[in-house]
Amino acid sequence: MAGLLVTLKYVRTVKKQIMHFAAFLDDTGEFFDSTHFPDTLQKYPFRGNGVYLLYGKIVEEFGFPSLEVERMLKLPMKADPRAK
Repeated sequence: MAGLLVTLKYVRTVKKQIMHFAAFLDDTGEFFDSTHFPDTLQKYPFRGNGVYLLYGKIVEEFGFPSLEVERMLKLPMKADPRAK
């Protein structure tokens, strides 16, 4: 899935490792949530605001779907020629 990063929450696990919960906006204007466990986050860290391509599996907890991220890539953005 591809989405624009909206929010990012930092959480410490029981083993004091960092993991993230994130919310993205897809190309249809819908929000989706993602979970980034410590091992995946070390290999594929967030690189600031922007659009990301996310690979993983959809899991449902408490009746709410979320993307459990296995791989992630920040997509390049073309500069706006009007900006100086």
